[in-house]
Amino acid sequence: MVTCVAATLLAWRRERLAEGGAASSLAWLLDVGAGLERKRYYSLALHPQATVQLSRDLDELTRLWHRHLKQEPLQYLLGRCPWRDFMLTVAPGVLIPRPETELLADVAISLMEDAPASGGLWADLGTGSGCLALALATAFPDCQGVAMDQDPTALAVAARNLESVAGRVRLLAGNWWQPLRPWWGRLTMVVSNPPYIPTSTLAHLDPVVRCHEPRPALDGGPDGLGCFRDLLAGVSALTPGGWLVVEHGQGQAPALETLFATAGLRAIRRHQDLEGNDRFLAGCTPHH
Repeated sequence: MVTCVAATLLAWRRERLAEGGAASSLAWLLDVGAGLERKRYYSLALHPQATVQLSRDLDELTRLWHRHLKQEPLQYLLGRCPWRDFMLTVAPGVLIPRPETELLADVAISLMEDAPASGGLWADLGTGSGCLALALATAFPDCQGVAMDQDPTALAVAARNLESVAGRVRLLAGNWWQPLRPWWGRLTMVVSNPPYIPTSTLAHLDPVVRCHEPRPALDGGPDGLGCFRDLLAGVSALTPGGWLVVEHGQGQAPALETLFATAGLRAIRRHQDLEGNDRFLAGCTPHH
């Protein structure tokens, strides 16, 4: 640990912000990268002579900040990302978990809790960092889950994030439903946050995303719906009354509802993100 006087840290903060970047990003760096909680961070001006304990010195934090100003994601620089109640491992080559995806977990958990026979076997298709699998395994400790991804880097990161629930989640390599053949017809809940950005709009993404996050985890094909069609081709893997819950892009809900209905799903429901935009869609297979 490094001891720093609050006045010194405040002067350092002013210097860094004068170089560019967002104040919220700098607060995030100090919180996740140096262990300075935001509540404490924002109270420093009231106590300039107080001492602060940091897990990294200011020189190292400056170097990280300068790399971030060159569009490197802070999450990759630190190898960590807070998400829900977890501190996840993240690495280049794996999509950084987004705050809105926390709500996808909430939707799935709520639907599982409301099911007549709560629980059952669940799956996370395209698990990436394993964040959704970790949320479901934590919420339903008596259930078994399967998390799959076709990318070895993602599976390695997911394995680290799922260490605490390893006995309840099986990690599999493969493409969408293909690894789940042994559990066909038994899945009560399937979640997925697939690539959904139309190919033509990738060039317009923020450089911090476009230049560093894995393109296969972003590119949803010409209309952004290509991976959803692959997902919907396998809904027979769900048990009768089983749910498919997905995250999608802005404005995609109407077309996706049609695809859900065409695939035979029923009780199709839209769910919104924190800004009130349609962001998640759920549908279930008919009961016998």
